[in-house]
Amino acid sequence: MALASATVLAIMAQSARAHAEGTGPSYDTPLPPEPPPEAYGITTDELIDLRMRRSWNDGNARPFLATTLDVGWVYLRPRLSVGYGNPFKTWFGVDVNAIVGGAGLGGYGGLRLALPRFDLRVGPRYFAAFNRDNLNPQKSYNRVDLDSTAGTPSRVITFEAEAEASVPLGPGDIIGLGSVSYVTNVPQGQLVFEETLRIIVAPPLLWRGRGGYVVRFGSSRQHSVGIVADVLDVPKRDDSLTVRIGPVVRVVLSRRVEVRGSFVPTIVSPDHIGLIGGDFTELGFRYRWATE
Repeated sequence: MALASATVLAIMAQSARAHAEGTGPSYDTPLPPEPPPEAYGITTDELIDLRMRRSWNDGNARPFLATTLDVGWVYLRPRLSVGYGNPFKTWFGVDVNAIVGGAGLGGYGGLRLALPRFDLRVGPRYFAAFNRDNLNPQKSYNRVDLDSTAGTPSRVITFEAEAEASVPLGPGDIIGLGSVSYVTNVPQGQLVFEETLRIIVAPPLLWRGRGGYVVRFGSSRQHSVGIVADVLDVPKRDDSLTVRIGPVVRVVLSRRVEVRGSFVPTIVSPDHIGLIGGDFTELGFRYRWATE
């Protein structure tokens, strides 16, 4: 017993001596730095608080419910999306949205496939104009013709397939879009102004192509500005080729909020209807939300 006590005292004395000389363990030594987010498989993003769960782009594919609200100059477009995948990135499902604007009311519903650099949607769109009527045939139309209320009210159903893609090049992306539209619910022999595509149509067919280039900038290349050119044609209208050229801009304020604008006026057209014939469909804010 005495031997054991002496051994313990000797060990304690040696430890005290080592600590006094700075050779023993120090309890003031700082802890090693915490591993970066990448060590846990988290993609860094300066627009997102790293403490917040990043469910939209990260994680496994899953069923989800998402909303997108576009609010701008004389338009309101709330959209509901139900699908499977990663919201707003890679998914397949159904889009349903109302269309509320100064020209009328409508709605859209259809299937959608979204990939990181490709987007395809197919579905019908209905639009009831407030003060726009179906048009009697003539070679060219002006703004007075378009605003005439002498005919039957415009109630258009458009079946549409649209694909959009982008390819990285240099400091930005080459962007492209193509769509085919089948316009219905127009009296036989009459024409109509298609409110979404902003062109006078002799039913049923209309096709559209867009090409352009956008430069990306910002800490995460989240913003973009560029120029696009649209070409539209109505097969049943002679000399109906329409060309538009103008800038597009996108500024990302956060994961949820963006400022978007397109200012693409008509350069070539058989009609003379002013700015209403251009693509000014976006000048406002976009807000997004999705389930975890």
